[in-house]
Amino acid sequence: MLTAQKISKSYKQNRRKILDSFEISIDEGEFVAVMGESGSGKSTLLAVLSGILSPDEGQVLFEGKDLYTLSDKELVKIHRDAIGYVPQSNFFLKNYTILENIVKPFLTQKNDDEVLLTEKAKTHLEQLGIAELADRFPNELSGGELKRAALARALLTAPSLLIADEPTTGLDTETGRIILSYLRDYVEKGNAVLVATHDEHVKIYANRVIDIRKPLV
Repeated sequence: MLTAQKISKSYKQNRRKILDSFEISIDEGEFVAVMGESGSGKSTLLAVLSGILSPDEGQVLFEGKDLYTLSDKELVKIHRDAIGYVPQSNFFLKNYTILENIVKPFLTQKNDDEVLLTEKAKTHLEQLGIAELADRFPNELSGGELKRAALARALLTAPSLLIADEPTTGLDTETGRIILSYLRDYVEKGNAVLVATHDEHVKIYANRVIDIRKPLV
């Protein structure tokens, strides 16, 4: 499904190499956890693998296509339909309800079925235990509730690969369990999940754990 070959990335400000010829392969039905301390390059790696941050060297192949040779239109389509991404920080428009924040980013084509997408969003919110918050605004939700809403948004179009950066950081044990169980169920439907985390509980749910070493200084 996704293969990264010899990925390298440096920060120009201090010339620190955060990734050095890193390689990874993810198949359908896998829950892969990338673990490491803060500053080890986990977030950078996920941004590169999701097609958001171009590497200095190497390739990221998704279903045989190099993400960084695609046109903007092709990449937008992949982000819309095939690769769901949950960043470490939650981004919600403050004047939109949670339900609107989930659905509106996907209403980019005239033939989009808003009713169908809304029903799918409500189903995810219900399964994640926050259905009653659909009409609330972002500032009315806790951090854990926003994490679950962000997950519902990333899964709205049923992507075959979900990439999540620190999905359980700062959450209580029960909320973390809800999120990880939901991700595990998603994998069991034949999809793939890749998370970056330093949460040891993730190991219980993952098929494979990759320890990423500290960056070179």
